[in-house]
Amino acid sequence: MSSPRLLAAFLALSVVGLLITSCGEQASPTVASPVGSPTVARSTSMELFDMLVDPTELTLGTLDDAPVSYPPGTAPSPWPPGLPPRAQPGVPVPTDPTISARMHILINPEPVPQSGAPVPAAGCNNHPFTWYYDQVLINDSGLAITFTERENFFDGRYSSTSSDAIQIRGNGTVTLHTRWCSGYAKPHYTQTRFKGRDETGEPIEISGPWVRLLTP
Repeated sequence: MSSPRLLAAFLALSVVGLLITSCGEQASPTVASPVGSPTVARSTSMELFDMLVDPTELTLGTLDDAPVSYPPGTAPSPWPPGLPPRAQPGVPVPTDPTISARMHILINPEPVPQSGAPVPAAGCNNHPFTWYYDQVLINDSGLAITFTERENFFDGRYSSTSSDAIQIRGNGTVTLHTRWCSGYAKPHYTQTRFKGRDETGEPIEISGPWVRLLTP
């Protein structure tokens, strides 16, 4: 027959083993918990880049022969800008910024100081004056929006069309890093027009805010 002391010791060790097993089973789900990942997904935003060139032709000697000298930091005047220059038939022209309940666009910074950092784009070799800013596209609706085209304007003149798609999920944001170069040390202004459809197929067209580019 077993000793009462041995039996008591055996029972005590069994209880301790059960407690250790129980604690281990409760701790393991905490280690594997995915808490926090949905917040990271919600805060993620898409980023794109546009490298753009002043459409005004620059000829040799223009930089030295400019008839008007603007103090550094001079902004375009009048503001907001007046009617754009006359364009050839079929050439896009800018329009007043769009006010829409679907989405809005923030410019950062605005006005935009001259950067001086080269813009790595074809056509910028003889355009030493550069401006860097972000366009933050904020979808204010629950419907996803896809822009398949954006028209770029510089000083009221059509510059180019970018065709890479921008997809903004419902209530999401996309940051478009925009860079312009010019050969003229004077105040300028720019605008981007976005064209596309929402997820129901309905067309959407948004003319972004006017953006002031300050004199070097």
